[in-house]
Amino acid sequence: MTRKMSKLIVLLLMAMTPGLARAQGSNPEPPSPFQDDTLVIKAPRLRIKKTGLDPQINATLLRLLRQRQDARLDNQAALDASVGNLNKLSTLTGYALKTRYTELGFLLTEGLAGVTDFDLANELEQVARLGKNVQTRAAAMVALAYTRDLRYLSLLQGAQQDPNVTVRFGALEALLTLDNPAVIFQVSNAARTDSSIAVQLYAAAGSWKMGDIYGREILLRHYQDSNWFVRAMATHYIGELGGADEYRRLFSQLNFEDNPQVKAELCSALLRLQRFKQD
Repeated sequence: MTRKMSKLIVLLLMAMTPGLARAQGSNPEPPSPFQDDTLVIKAPRLRIKKTGLDPQINATLLRLLRQRQDARLDNQAALDASVGNLNKLSTLTGYALKTRYTELGFLLTEGLAGVTDFDLANELEQVARLGKNVQTRAAAMVALAYTRDLRYLSLLQGAQQDPNVTVRFGALEALLTLDNPAVIFQVSNAARTDSSIAVQLYAAAGSWKMGDIYGREILLRHYQDSNWFVRAMATHYIGELGGADEYRRLFSQLNFEDNPQVKAELCSALLRLQRFKQD
């Protein structure tokens, strides 16, 4: 597996989820779309009154953002016994822990999600526009999107044209996190035109969920693709968003699928769609 594909799979693990239910409560944390429960961004500052946040927290996050926006796990750190132990954890939660503690962008996103502090928000926007590290740029965009402020829409639109797939994926996740009908054109356009099939499928799921039926057609076009990874990803989202017709299609596909990963994904999707089974 190439290093580029490995990075993309990490992004997709952070995006996929076994459920699309919204957070409930008097002060719910708005969820990012299609995030796995073990990797969901908690956005804890959204539950804190503006006057109740210790300024040292923002100051520390700002310093980290400025000083370590290019930080990545170096070769020496990779040899650390703690990281080595994480490498041995092969469950989904294990992969989630490895991502959390080897990708600084994840922790920064969680700490900064929904930030309204003027200096911190401006710094985040600068990183999202001009940062040298693509993971940190993506994290900055998602963090800004938790404010639900459409003034960042032009920033995200520009990032959708970036040649780096990590940046484009971050922009797409940020658009979906805004959770506003105003972004449906940008999401649907990514499903139709992005050069990465993984981004296309993630965008197709997002656009279908937002009401664009063409997103469904894109997923149905790919659940029988010649590439097993494409089949698996399309199947996953069909299982999340489908109904009785999709249950019949996936059940029929089960008889013809040879790849064990895709076959397992088909079974998971059928379990989620079981309520639509017609006797």
